[in-house]
This record gives sequence, structure tokens and C-alpha cells, in this order.
Amino acid sequence: MYRPLPLFIGLRFTRSKNANKFLSFISLVSMTGLILGVAALIVVMSVLNGFEDALSKRILGMVPQASIYASQPLEDWAGIASMVEENDPNVIGTAPFVQARGMLSLGGEVNSTIINGIEPSSHANVSILKESMVAGDFDSLDAGSKHIILGEYVVEKYGLKIGDKIGIIISSPSRSTTGVTPTFHSYTLTGVFHVSQEIDKWMSYIAMDDASDIVNLDHGAAGIRLRLKDVFLSKEAAKSAQAAVSNTVPLHQNLSTKLTFTSNDWTQSHGSLYSSIRMQKTIMSLLLFLIILVAAFNIISTLVMSVVEKRSDIAILRTFGVSSKLVSRIFIVQGMFIGMSGILIGTVFGVLLSLSLPSVSWWVNTTFNLGLFDNYFVEALPIKLEGVDLFFILSSTFVVVLLSTIYPAYSAANIEPVKILNSE
Repeated sequence: MYRPLPLFIGLRFTRSKNANKFLSFISLVSMTGLILGVAALIVVMSVLNGFEDALSKRILGMVPQASIYASQPLEDWAGIASMVEENDPNVIGTAPFVQARGMLSLGGEVNSTIINGIEPSSHANVSILKESMVAGDFDSLDAGSKHIILGEYVVEKYGLKIGDKIGIIISSPSRSTTGVTPTFHSYTLTGVFHVSQEIDKWMSYIAMDDASDIVNLDHGAAGIRLRLKDVFLSKEAAKSAQAAVSNTVPLHQNLSTKLTFTSNDWTQSHGSLYSSIRMQKTIMSLLLFLIILVAAFNIISTLVMSVVEKRSDIAILRTFGVSSKLVSRIFIVQGMFIGMSGILIGTVFGVLLSLSLPSVSWWVNTTFNLGLFDNYFVEALPIKLEGVDLFFILSSTFVVVLLSTIYPAYSAANIEPVKILNSE
């Protein structure tokens, strides 16, 4: 079978049984460095992509992606919500809400909580709460039912079960010496959800009408929550919604005072977490790419030593009429064989390791009860393999390996056969 001369000789140089043992060792080190560098980059990028994906799907599926707040209770919230959806194609869901901070009274102990008053039918359009239910009934939050849904972390910590009575303590402004008066409200636990320890610990859900009663909003919504097609345009969506309703709702129903709106989005509450993930992704990629650069320098060393060792062979080839260009290609082939072997093996190893990490990390964490993810919004290392990242890693590594062959190949091409044969 015909093979080009540079390919044939380059592969023979690489696989020669009489090759210098030290040279073979350096070649193996170069290939191993590329394998580890490529695999490490794939794994790290996949894990950080997984965290980004988990942030957008889990955390941003529970906390408001964007919202507008009214200065006074919204009675006609449905009309305002429709207006917001029609104004911005990026808004794909809306729901009214009432939110307050309070305390849960749980068998003589108290736990801080964020009380979310929701309407189940519309809230399902903007949240993953319904899909995250592990016990009870999401649709049990009827107006006046005095039902509550809590996170699994709180339920397990305090040994609660469906049907238990839960106390809610809310501080209301008063003319007392302390300025506030705590009010107590009794609810029945009818549902349990699980997203992450952070969300489970802080979030509780009751009917919106019940929530508006305990915070004195007279059965109105405190604001409108938005679900977005592109969560990274949340700031623009929030401002657009605020401008739309501010311009078209000049007066509050049955009141002579002007109804004003403010807006908020997830970047103000969880933006630092996303920025941290992005920054770590960039820094870790740069640091791990240094492994590939070190491996590339090892390839240069290997090829330079190979050129020195094969000087007589090169001289004989030149006397047989082989051009300097063909000689340079021989060593490019030799270097690229080492590099491509490392890239391919590293890619396979990195992909397989990435795919196995979620199950392995979950097994280690649960088997040894390490609590590695207790303070995070995941239960195991999340993985998301991105084709763009794989292409960037492989193409950049290929370019580095190709560049590392240029100097040794140039050196081989400029060997003078007469001087070499005379000295032999």
C-alpha cells in the first residue's frame, strides 16, 4: 500500500525498536502530559458548564428570574401580567406573588423563612416548584385553606410529616415601644419539595390570598414574577416590564394615589454566583492549558534530540535526493503522531471521566456521608459536555502541537549532509 515518504519514515522513527531509551521516555512523558492536559480541561469545563446549567435550571427555576413590584396591592394583576407578556417576547410566563420574611414555629423551635404567597395555576408557569414536589399536593394551596408547602431539609430536620401544624410568625409595624408586633398564624403542612439545601431551608409557600392577609395587602398581589426565554437578558426584561406597566397604569384602582413600580432580577440576588462560576471557568482553563504547553515543550525536546540522533540518517536521505522540505515533514509527522495520540486518548479519557463523575461523586458522598454538596445547589457534580468547548480544546491543542514541531523540523531540514558524513 502506497504511503507518502514523510509519513512512512516519520512513523518508522517514532516506532523504531532501536530508538534511544531516554528519547522514548521523553516521548512517553510528552504524550502523557497531553493526555492529562486535554482530559483535565474537558472534565473541568464540563463540571463548570454543569454548574452553570444547574444554576439556570434549578436555582433560577425557583427564585424569580425577573419581577416587578407595585407600590400598592395589585387587584387587577391578571391584566398587568398580560400586558407584560405582550410587551416583551422574551417573557414566556407571568405569575402574581406576595413575599414576606418571617419565622416558622416548629415544635418549640423556630426557623427563618421567606414566605411566598402564590397562585398554583399561574405559579406553575414560572417555577419548577410543581416538578420538585416529593410529597403532598402542590395544588392544595387554595385561598383561605391555611395550607403550607415546605422544603425537604426543614421537614427532615424537625421530623415533620404531612398534616402537621406549622406556626408562622410575622412582625407587623405597630405603635408599641418596640415598633413591631409579632402575629402568629397556624397552617397545615400539605406538601414537601426538594431542590437544594439552600432553597429547601429558606423557602416556604402558602396561598397568595393567605399571604396578602398576613401582611395586610387586602387580597392583592405585591408584584408580578416573570419567566424568561433568555435568563441572561433578565435586567433588560425587568426594566422593559417596569416601563410598560408604569406608562399604561397611571392610577391604582379605587385610589387617587399614583401606582408606581420597581423592578428586580436574578443578577441582583444570584449574579455573584454566576460571575464566580464564569471567572473560575476562565482561570481554571488557563491554568490547565499550561499542562498542554509543558507537554508541547517536551515534544520540542523529543524532536530536537531525535534530530541529533538521526543526523546520519538525514544526511544519507539528502544524498539520495530527498529535499529539505521532505526532511522537515518527516519530523513534523513524528511530532504530530505523538501529539495526536495524546489528544485522542486524552479526549476519550476526559469524556468517559466526565460522564461518570455525577454517579461516582453521588455514591462517594452518600456512602461515606461526607456532606460535600450540603452548601451548594446540587447533590452531585453536575456535568454538561459542550461541543463548542470540545472543539476549542482540541483545536487549540492541535495548533500548539503543530507549532512545537516547526523548530525541530527546520533544524533537520538545514543539516548539511557533507559535514555529517565526513564526521562519521
